[in-house]
Amino acid sequence: MLYRRGKTWHYDFTVAGRRQRGPTHETSESKARKIESKLIAEAEQRGPSAVLRRAPLLSEFAPRFLNWVDQARGLAPNTRRYYRLGWDRIRKTPLMGMTLDRITTEEVDSLFLTGSPAHVNQALRTLRRLLGKAVEWKVIALAPKVSLMKEIGREQIIDQESEAKLLAVAKQPLKDVLIICQDTGMRPEEVFRIQIENIDWTRRLLFNPHGKTKASRRHLPISERMLDVFLLRIAGTHEGWLFPAKRAACGHSTTVAKQFRAARKAAGLPDKLVLYCARHTFGTDVYEATGNLAVLMKVMGHTDVRTSMRYQHPALDSLRAAIDERNSRHKPRHSELRVQ
Repeated sequence: MLYRRGKTWHYDFTVAGRRQRGPTHETSESKARKIESKLIAEAEQRGPSAVLRRAPLLSEFAPRFLNWVDQARGLAPNTRRYYRLGWDRIRKTPLMGMTLDRITTEEVDSLFLTGSPAHVNQALRTLRRLLGKAVEWKVIALAPKVSLMKEIGREQIIDQESEAKLLAVAKQPLKDVLIICQDTGMRPEEVFRIQIENIDWTRRLLFNPHGKTKASRRHLPISERMLDVFLLRIAGTHEGWLFPAKRAACGHSTTVAKQFRAARKAAGLPDKLVLYCARHTFGTDVYEATGNLAVLMKVMGHTDVRTSMRYQHPALDSLRAAIDERNSRHKPRHSELRVQ
Protein backbone atom coordinates (compact mmCIF):
# COMPACT_ATOMS: atom_id res chain seq x y z
CA MET A 1 0.00 0.00 0.00
CA LEU A 2 1.18 3.48 -0.86
CA TYR A 3 0.13 6.55 1.05
CA ARG A 4 1.09 10.17 0.92
CA ARG A 5 2.59 12.05 3.85
CA GLY A 6 3.35 15.66 3.11
CA LYS A 7 4.87 15.87 -0.35
CA THR A 8 6.36 12.37 -0.49
CA TRP A 9 4.93 8.87 -0.87
CA HIS A 10 5.45 6.13 1.72
CA TYR A 11 5.13 2.34 1.46
CA ASP A 12 3.52 -0.08 3.89
CA PHE A 13 3.37 -3.78 3.01
CA THR A 14 3.70 -7.21 4.63
CA VAL A 15 5.70 -10.14 3.24
CA ALA A 16 6.07 -13.50 5.00
CA GLY A 17 4.40 -12.07 8.08
CA ARG A 18 6.82 -9.17 8.27
CA ARG A 19 5.49 -5.64 8.00
CA GLN A 20 7.75 -3.19 6.26
CA ARG A 21 7.15 0.53 5.92
CA GLY A 22 9.05 3.69 5.21
CA PRO A 23 9.49 6.63 2.83
CA THR A 24 10.19 6.31 -0.89
CA HIS A 25 11.51 9.91 -0.94
CA GLU A 26 9.56 10.41 -4.18
CA THR A 27 6.88 13.02 -4.89
CA SER A 28 5.73 11.14 -7.98
CA GLU A 29 3.29 8.28 -7.35
CA SER A 30 4.49 6.31 -10.38
CA LYS A 31 8.12 6.46 -9.25
CA ALA A 32 7.12 5.61 -5.70
CA ARG A 33 5.19 2.56 -6.94
CA LYS A 34 8.27 1.31 -8.78
CA ILE A 35 10.30 1.59 -5.59
CA GLU A 36 7.59 -0.23 -3.64
CA SER A 37 7.52 -3.05 -6.20
CA LYS A 38 11.29 -3.41 -6.02
CA LEU A 39 11.23 -3.57 -2.21
CA ILE A 40 8.47 -6.18 -2.24
CA ALA A 41 10.43 -8.30 -4.73
CA GLU A 42 13.57 -8.07 -2.58
CA ALA A 43 11.59 -9.05 0.53
CA GLU A 44 10.05 -12.05 -1.24
CA GLN A 45 13.46 -13.13 -2.50
CA ARG A 46 14.90 -13.08 1.00
CA GLY A 47 12.10 -15.33 2.16
CA PRO A 48 10.50 -15.82 5.59
CA SER A 49 13.66 -17.23 7.17
CA ALA A 50 15.86 -14.28 6.19
CA VAL A 51 15.31 -12.49 9.47
CA LEU A 52 14.22 -13.31 12.98
CA ARG A 53 10.48 -13.64 13.54
CA ARG A 54 10.61 -11.01 16.27
CA ALA A 55 12.99 -8.09 16.08
CA PRO A 56 14.61 -7.25 19.43
CA LEU A 57 14.34 -3.95 21.21
CA LEU A 58 17.18 -1.53 20.59
CA SER A 59 18.14 -1.91 24.26
CA GLU A 60 18.31 -5.71 23.80
CA PHE A 61 20.39 -5.56 20.63
CA ALA A 62 22.83 -2.90 21.86
CA PRO A 63 25.11 -5.24 23.91
CA ARG A 64 25.78 -7.34 20.81
CA PHE A 65 26.67 -4.24 18.78
CA LEU A 66 28.90 -2.79 21.52
CA ASN A 67 30.68 -6.12 21.86
CA TRP A 68 31.39 -5.95 18.11
CA VAL A 69 32.70 -2.40 18.55
CA ASP A 70 35.14 -3.63 21.20
CA GLN A 71 36.22 -6.81 19.40
CA ALA A 72 36.17 -6.04 15.65
CA ARG A 73 39.68 -6.21 14.19
CA GLY A 74 39.21 -3.55 11.53
CA LEU A 75 38.19 -0.73 13.87
CA ALA A 76 40.78 1.82 14.94
CA PRO A 77 40.86 2.85 18.63
CA ASN A 78 39.45 6.27 17.79
CA THR A 79 36.59 4.66 15.85
CA ARG A 80 35.71 2.44 18.83
CA ARG A 81 35.70 5.49 21.09
CA TYR A 82 33.61 7.41 18.54
CA TYR A 83 30.89 4.73 18.50
CA ARG A 84 30.95 4.40 22.28
CA LEU A 85 30.39 8.14 22.72
CA GLY A 86 27.73 8.10 20.00
CA TRP A 87 25.93 5.29 21.79
CA ASP A 88 25.91 7.27 25.05
CA ARG A 89 23.76 9.83 23.24
CA ILE A 90 21.48 7.29 21.53
CA ARG A 91 20.68 5.41 24.75
CA LYS A 92 19.10 8.57 26.17
CA THR A 93 16.47 8.69 23.41
CA PRO A 94 13.01 7.04 23.15
CA LEU A 95 14.42 4.64 20.53
CA MET A 96 15.62 2.42 23.38
CA GLY A 97 12.09 1.13 23.91
CA MET A 98 11.43 0.40 20.24
CA THR A 99 12.03 -2.81 18.30
CA LEU A 100 14.60 -2.44 15.52
CA ASP A 101 12.07 -3.00 12.74
CA ARG A 102 9.94 -0.11 14.04
CA ILE A 103 12.77 2.42 13.82
CA THR A 104 11.95 4.33 10.64
CA THR A 105 13.48 7.34 8.96
CA GLU A 106 10.70 9.48 10.42
CA GLU A 107 11.50 8.25 13.93
CA VAL A 108 15.18 9.09 13.47
CA ASP A 109 14.46 12.51 11.96
CA SER A 110 12.21 13.38 14.90
CA LEU A 111 14.90 12.67 17.50
CA PHE A 112 15.76 15.64 19.68
CA LEU A 113 19.53 15.50 19.89
CA THR A 114 21.27 18.47 21.46
CA GLY A 115 24.74 19.79 20.75
CA SER A 116 26.71 20.82 17.69
CA PRO A 117 26.09 19.20 14.28
CA ALA A 118 29.28 17.17 14.78
CA HIS A 119 27.99 15.74 18.09
CA VAL A 120 24.54 15.02 16.64
CA ASN A 121 26.12 13.26 13.66
CA GLN A 122 28.23 11.18 16.01
CA ALA A 123 25.03 9.72 17.44
CA LEU A 124 23.42 9.32 14.01
CA ARG A 125 26.45 7.60 12.50
CA THR A 126 26.52 5.22 15.44
CA LEU A 127 22.82 4.42 14.98
CA ARG A 128 23.32 3.96 11.24
CA ARG A 129 26.19 1.54 11.82
CA LEU A 130 24.18 -0.35 14.46
CA LEU A 131 21.19 -0.79 12.15
CA GLY A 132 23.50 -1.77 9.31
CA LYS A 133 24.99 -4.53 11.46
CA ALA A 134 21.47 -5.66 12.36
CA VAL A 135 20.75 -6.14 8.65
CA GLU A 136 24.10 -7.88 8.10
CA TRP A 137 23.36 -10.28 10.96
CA LYS A 138 19.83 -10.86 9.59
CA VAL A 139 18.12 -9.44 12.66
CA ILE A 140 16.05 -7.08 10.49
CA ALA A 141 15.42 -7.04 6.76
CA LEU A 142 15.99 -3.37 6.02
CA ALA A 143 17.62 -0.42 7.72
CA PRO A 144 16.06 3.04 7.48
CA LYS A 145 17.89 5.89 5.82
CA VAL A 146 19.67 7.99 8.44
CA SER A 147 20.37 11.51 7.21
CA LEU A 148 23.17 13.52 8.78
CA MET A 149 23.23 17.19 9.66
CA LYS A 150 25.39 19.53 7.64
CA GLU A 151 28.60 20.20 9.52
CA ILE A 152 30.51 23.45 9.35
CA GLY A 153 34.21 22.89 8.73
CA ARG A 154 36.74 23.71 11.40
CA GLU A 155 37.62 27.29 10.48
CA GLN A 156 39.10 28.15 13.86
CA ILE A 157 42.87 28.45 13.94
CA ILE A 158 45.38 28.44 16.79
CA ASP A 159 47.17 31.72 16.19
CA GLN A 160 50.49 32.70 17.78
CA GLU A 161 48.85 34.33 20.79
CA SER A 162 46.56 31.36 21.46
CA GLU A 163 49.43 28.93 20.95
CA ALA A 164 51.60 30.80 23.45
CA LYS A 165 48.80 30.73 26.03
CA LEU A 166 48.26 27.00 25.54
CA LEU A 167 51.94 26.09 25.68
CA ALA A 168 52.34 28.13 28.88
CA VAL A 169 49.83 25.96 30.76
CA ALA A 170 49.92 22.67 28.83
CA LYS A 171 51.17 19.52 30.52
CA GLN A 172 53.03 16.72 28.78
CA PRO A 173 52.47 15.03 26.42
CA LEU A 174 49.97 17.68 25.21
CA LYS A 175 52.69 20.32 24.94
CA ASP A 176 54.77 18.24 22.51
CA VAL A 177 51.73 16.96 20.61
CA LEU A 178 50.51 20.52 20.04
CA ILE A 179 53.90 21.63 18.71
CA ILE A 180 54.03 18.73 16.25
CA CYS A 181 50.43 19.30 15.08
CA GLN A 182 51.10 23.01 14.59
CA ASP A 183 54.35 22.44 12.66
CA THR A 184 53.35 19.45 10.48
CA GLY A 185 49.57 19.55 10.09
CA MET A 186 49.43 15.93 11.22
CA ARG A 187 46.19 14.62 12.62
CA PRO A 188 46.42 13.98 16.39
CA GLU A 189 46.05 10.23 15.88
CA GLU A 190 48.97 10.33 13.42
CA VAL A 191 51.14 12.13 15.97
CA PHE A 192 50.47 9.47 18.61
CA ARG A 193 51.68 6.78 16.18
CA ILE A 194 55.03 8.42 15.36
CA GLN A 195 57.82 5.85 15.52
CA ILE A 196 61.41 6.88 16.16
CA GLU A 197 62.73 4.75 13.29
CA ASN A 198 60.66 6.86 10.85
CA ILE A 199 62.67 10.00 11.67
CA ASP A 200 65.26 10.88 9.02
CA TRP A 201 67.78 12.87 11.06
CA THR A 202 70.03 13.66 8.08
CA ARG A 203 67.37 15.25 5.90
CA ARG A 204 65.25 16.35 8.89
CA LEU A 205 62.17 14.60 7.59
CA LEU A 206 59.46 12.58 9.35
CA PHE A 207 57.76 9.75 7.48
CA ASN A 208 54.13 9.05 8.32
CA PRO A 209 53.24 5.48 7.22
CA HIS A 210 49.70 5.54 8.58
CA GLY A 211 46.45 7.11 7.43
CA LYS A 212 43.05 6.65 5.89
CA THR A 213 44.32 6.89 2.29
CA LYS A 214 47.48 6.23 0.27
CA ALA A 215 48.14 9.98 0.24
CA SER A 216 48.42 9.90 4.05
CA ARG A 217 51.74 8.09 3.64
CA ARG A 218 53.93 11.15 3.34
CA HIS A 219 57.16 12.85 4.40
CA LEU A 220 56.96 15.95 6.58
CA PRO A 221 59.60 18.56 7.42
CA ILE A 222 60.96 18.74 10.97
CA SER A 223 61.09 22.28 12.36
CA GLU A 224 63.73 23.48 14.81
CA ARG A 225 61.45 23.23 17.83
CA MET A 226 60.20 19.80 16.70
CA LEU A 227 63.81 18.66 16.53
CA ASP A 228 64.24 19.72 20.16
CA VAL A 229 61.08 17.78 21.10
CA PHE A 230 62.34 14.64 19.35
CA LEU A 231 65.82 14.78 20.88
CA LEU A 232 64.43 15.19 24.41
CA ARG A 233 61.90 12.40 23.93
CA ILE A 234 64.08 9.70 22.40
CA ALA A 235 66.88 10.04 25.00
CA GLY A 236 69.26 7.83 23.00
CA THR A 237 66.57 5.34 21.90
CA HIS A 238 66.67 4.28 18.25
CA GLU A 239 63.25 2.68 17.83
CA GLY A 240 59.79 2.49 19.32
CA TRP A 241 56.91 4.90 19.89
CA LEU A 242 57.63 8.59 20.38
CA PHE A 243 54.69 8.74 22.82
CA PRO A 244 54.75 5.32 24.56
CA ALA A 245 52.03 4.36 27.03
CA LYS A 246 52.47 1.22 29.11
CA ARG A 247 48.80 0.97 30.02
CA ALA A 248 47.56 1.22 26.42
CA ALA A 249 47.04 -2.06 24.58
CA CYS A 250 48.46 -0.51 21.42
CA GLY A 251 51.59 0.61 23.27
CA HIS A 252 51.23 4.33 22.62
CA SER A 253 49.11 7.27 23.77
CA THR A 254 45.79 7.69 21.97
CA THR A 255 44.38 10.97 23.29
CA VAL A 256 45.22 14.17 25.13
CA ALA A 257 41.65 15.48 25.06
CA LYS A 258 41.39 15.86 28.83
CA GLN A 259 44.69 17.75 29.01
CA PHE A 260 43.65 19.99 26.12
CA ARG A 261 40.33 20.91 27.74
CA ALA A 262 42.13 21.78 30.97
CA ALA A 263 44.75 23.87 29.14
CA ARG A 264 42.12 25.64 27.06
CA LYS A 265 40.18 26.58 30.18
CA ALA A 266 43.30 27.75 32.00
CA ALA A 267 44.30 29.83 28.98
CA GLY A 268 40.84 31.43 28.77
CA LEU A 269 40.25 30.28 25.18
CA PRO A 270 36.84 29.48 23.61
CA ASP A 271 35.39 25.96 23.73
CA LYS A 272 35.20 25.80 19.93
CA LEU A 273 39.00 25.65 19.83
CA VAL A 274 40.05 21.99 19.60
CA LEU A 275 43.38 20.28 19.02
CA TYR A 276 42.41 19.46 15.43
CA CYS A 277 42.40 23.23 14.76
CA ALA A 278 46.20 22.97 14.71
CA ARG A 279 45.93 21.03 11.45
CA HIS A 280 43.74 23.76 9.97
CA THR A 281 46.24 26.37 11.17
CA PHE A 282 49.09 24.58 9.42
CA GLY A 283 47.13 24.24 6.17
CA THR A 284 46.19 27.92 6.22
CA ASP A 285 49.76 29.03 6.87
CA VAL A 286 51.24 26.74 4.21
CA TYR A 287 48.91 27.99 1.51
CA GLU A 288 49.36 31.65 2.41
CA ALA A 289 53.14 31.19 2.36
CA THR A 290 53.38 29.18 -0.88
CA GLY A 291 50.13 29.67 -2.81
CA ASN A 292 50.78 26.15 -4.10
CA LEU A 293 47.80 23.77 -3.86
CA ALA A 294 49.88 20.80 -5.06
CA VAL A 295 52.34 21.23 -2.20
CA LEU A 296 49.50 21.70 0.27
CA MET A 297 47.76 18.51 -0.92
CA LYS A 298 50.95 16.50 -0.55
CA VAL A 299 51.92 17.73 2.89
CA MET A 300 48.36 17.44 4.25
CA GLY A 301 47.80 14.00 2.74
CA HIS A 302 44.76 15.06 0.73
CA THR A 303 43.46 13.07 -2.24
CA ASP A 304 40.84 15.59 -3.37
CA VAL A 305 41.86 19.09 -4.46
CA ARG A 306 38.53 20.41 -3.18
CA THR A 307 39.59 19.53 0.35
CA SER A 308 42.78 21.55 -0.01
CA MET A 309 40.91 24.48 -1.55
CA ARG A 310 39.30 25.14 1.83
CA TYR A 311 42.59 26.70 2.87
CA GLN A 312 42.50 29.28 0.08
CA HIS A 313 41.82 32.11 2.48
CA PRO A 314 42.40 35.56 1.06
CA ALA A 315 45.46 37.40 2.31
CA LEU A 316 43.49 39.66 4.61
CA ASP A 317 46.47 41.62 5.89
CA SER A 318 47.53 42.71 2.39
CA LEU A 319 43.90 43.34 1.46
CA ARG A 320 43.42 45.54 4.52
CA ALA A 321 46.59 47.48 3.66
CA ALA A 322 45.38 48.01 0.09
CA ILE A 323 42.01 49.33 1.28
CA ASP A 324 43.69 51.68 3.77
CA GLU A 325 45.98 52.96 1.03
CA ARG A 326 43.04 53.55 -1.29
CA ASN A 327 41.12 55.37 1.41
CA SER A 328 44.10 57.58 2.23
CA ARG A 329 44.34 58.68 -1.41
CA HIS A 330 40.63 59.49 -1.65
CA LYS A 331 40.23 61.01 1.79
CA PRO A 332 38.86 64.58 1.42
CA ARG A 333 40.47 67.44 3.26
CA HIS A 334 38.57 68.76 6.28
CA SER A 335 38.24 72.14 4.58
CA GLU A 336 36.37 70.52 1.72
CA LEU A 337 33.77 68.96 3.99
CA ARG A 338 30.53 70.85 4.30
CA VAL A 339 27.84 70.42 6.82
CA GLN A 340 24.61 69.67 5.06
